[in-house]
Amino acid sequence: MRTARLLPLLAALALLTAQATTVKTGKPAASQPPSRQWATRDQLRDCMDTEDALKQRFNAIEASNAAHEQLFNRIEAENAKLTELQAVLDHDSDVAVHAFNALVKEHNEHVKQLNDQAAQSRPGTSAYNEDMAAYNQRCASLVYRVEDMDAVMRERRKAAAAAASAASR
Repeated sequence: MRTARLLPLLAALALLTAQATTVKTGKPAASQPPSRQWATRDQLRDCMDTEDALKQRFNAIEASNAAHEQLFNRIEAENAKLTELQAVLDHDSDVAVHAFNALVKEHNEHVKQLNDQAAQSRPGTSAYNEDMAAYNQRCASLVYRVEDMDAVMRERRKAAAAAASAASR
């Protein structure tokens, strides 16, 4: 009974759908390339200043990493020496055991110092990486005019010469 009532409705719907006309809108418009956005001289200056600052920070991080690596190598050498000493340690001598334990305690302090140094360097390194990513996002895709870059480079050379002259006085 229920399907008998639905059949006329479905037939009417099918008839309306068949009679519907399709509106043609034509071909899609050809996509136009976006107009070129030239970087301003201020943007170029900002990116170059940021790059200089990032290079200085990178050099500081590299120096810190080199010092950390040296400390790590000294600790590794200490560890090897302790292993050798332990192999020949006279366990019956309280003086020898006490001296060895003192060396181990000193070694553990060096390891703690190394770990603290690593933990202290992480935030600076993470901040540098974030700033470098932001710099790349902001500056890597800039499109600039050669004459703008030349003008900014001349300004920078002039400023560097003035700073060097002032420093030598």
